[in-house]
Amino acid sequence: MMTEWKVLAQGALDAVKAARAEILTIMKRVYEVQYKNDRSPVTEADMASQAVLIEKLHQVDPSIPVVSEELKTIDYDTRLTWPRLWMVDPLDGTKEFVRGNGEFTINVALIENHQAVIGVIDWPVGDITYMAIKNEGAYRLEKTGSIRLHSHSFSNPANVVISRSHRQSEIDWVRRSQIAIRSIDYVGSALKFCRIAEGRDDVYPRLTPNMEWDSAAGHILVAEAGGQVVDFLGHPLQYNKPDLHNEGFVAVGDWAAWREYFVRQGTFSK
Repeated sequence: MMTEWKVLAQGALDAVKAARAEILTIMKRVYEVQYKNDRSPVTEADMASQAVLIEKLHQVDPSIPVVSEELKTIDYDTRLTWPRLWMVDPLDGTKEFVRGNGEFTINVALIENHQAVIGVIDWPVGDITYMAIKNEGAYRLEKTGSIRLHSHSFSNPANVVISRSHRQSEIDWVRRSQIAIRSIDYVGSALKFCRIAEGRDDVYPRLTPNMEWDSAAGHILVAEAGGQVVDFLGHPLQYNKPDLHNEGFVAVGDWAAWREYFVRQGTFSK
């Protein structure tokens, strides 16, 4: 299984690199922006990236289905029969892409038994890719080589990272949870998970509902770096659920220590 995961992980790496090239090409010119029913933007780059990812992932193993943000959702009865699947966000942080601040990523995760076992997060503008394989560690891949990632041990005051789009509610949660704040970083897309995995930040709360493809690749990256991503009952997030929404989560660099702290304080709730 481990050898097969490595082959699939390499295929995912190749796929995100191809998708990166498409996105960066579109980024250099005028592109169309449309808005979905929830008023979230979708661009040519989202669709072009998705098309490339699906093509490349099918070339790796055509038997593995793909669930992606811009594809029609497959009913659970069908998904339940799948032993594994790719969970894809072809352009995570479309708002940041449109704003031009560079904080967007391409996220690909392989799901088996409701868990992410491979995660790849590509940061096109930074020319950096993050990868994790279950029981094999988490890595940052750069032109100069790969660096194994280790999340930060328990620290309170903590370095907190939150979304650019949901600032106040998440800051309020941190304070309700009696977490002393050393610093707050405002970051778009799955780069927040990367910061937890790198040990640059300690806590990333997400209170608003989000989708499984928003968290799957980041989850395995954080977990393999030594942290965890849990719901507000303290359980690690599950994937390929009947409803593909997450109702919120907290990513931390040292879950055992944070869990003990929250239990002691009696403050862990949404």
